[in-house]
Amino acid sequence: MTSSGAQRARALDLLSRGDMAGGIAGLEAHVAGAPDDAGAWLALGAAYAAEERWADAARALARGVKTGGEEQIEARLAYARALVRLGRLDEAAAELRRGAAIEPPDPRALRELGVVLYDLRLYDEAARWLARACEAAPEDARAAFALGLAHEARREIAPAIAAYREAVRRAPSFPDARLTLADALASIGEHERALGELEALLARERSHEQAARNREVLQRALAEMRARRLLGKTERELARSALVMEAQLRRREARAAPATAEGAAARQIVRYTAPLLELHVTLDSPNNGPGSGAIEALHLALTDPDRAARAEDDVFKVTVIGEDGRQAPVSYATGASLTLVREAIGCPMTQASALYTSLLKGSPSVDWGGATLRFASVPGTGGAPGGERHGLLVGQRA
Repeated sequence: MTSSGAQRARALDLLSRGDMAGGIAGLEAHVAGAPDDAGAWLALGAAYAAEERWADAARALARGVKTGGEEQIEARLAYARALVRLGRLDEAAAELRRGAAIEPPDPRALRELGVVLYDLRLYDEAARWLARACEAAPEDARAAFALGLAHEARREIAPAIAAYREAVRRAPSFPDARLTLADALASIGEHERALGELEALLARERSHEQAARNREVLQRALAEMRARRLLGKTERELARSALVMEAQLRRREARAAPATAEGAAARQIVRYTAPLLELHVTLDSPNNGPGSGAIEALHLALTDPDRAARAEDDVFKVTVIGEDGRQAPVSYATGASLTLVREAIGCPMTQASALYTSLLKGSPSVDWGGATLRFASVPGTGGAPGGERHGLLVGQRA
């Protein structure tokens, strides 16, 4: 072994025995005389990183990358990680792109590139690279978790939840995945499923304080939602709602609902009216007299849509928060619709506004808290042809 090789071996031995200062000094001396030793630069960079000397680590690892060699992908990954520690995210992304271009692509490079792009708020590109990472490493829970974060940042909650579920499947003991999955489920009103994820986490880690706190919050929120929501209640609760009382809706005729399937339980639709709107209430199995059936769906239809859209809401007194943070009054039509959503599913007004806005922007339907919202038509009075009423339908999810 040459003297340079012996010096390198001694330095690496010192590092393996925990003598960081001696090992670093030895490697510094070695690379001064052997500047093309890529492995030595990588070892030196790793030693600097272990000491959190990130600027020194980046310089050493950059030399390791430049000199190349069999460990080039390791050097690129380590160099990119040092750049991230220094806050040089654009440079880290560029280095990881080069690493991801090496065939076959290293799943770590794919995942770490996706994470850096996420930190740069390039969410679409991050999602693409993280999806590749998930395919390349089918058991990498952190890649699936990061993909969920990217989807959620893009306001795509369904694929985000799917990715978080995949992260949990890959690593059932990964607490961040279950916590974030529970948060995502709660954000769409799936409190029961969110609680299930927290219970599963606490079954594994009984002392997990954040999960225990989140469980308490969700339990209270679920109880409040169940107490407030009209779906599943009866006409007695409906009569006390703001929708009925503020609009001064009056109960009119009831009719049998069309059978949905042979042998299905009887249903009834009750019509309520006010000067500008109608409310059609679908009741499940009202066999014990008026007011006994459980509410399955509420359909709000405007009888004069143009007038309702022009009139300012001075009945429901709803305000919304605009994108500029200011409160703004709404039309009578919007006030009635938001009140319906809020009371039907028992959610806060801010959530009702977000769901209603999603429909206005073109979503065919929106699911939240076991309910489905969509625009639909119902027959007019007496079911006469051409007398349909178009409006907002909120019902129990099938």
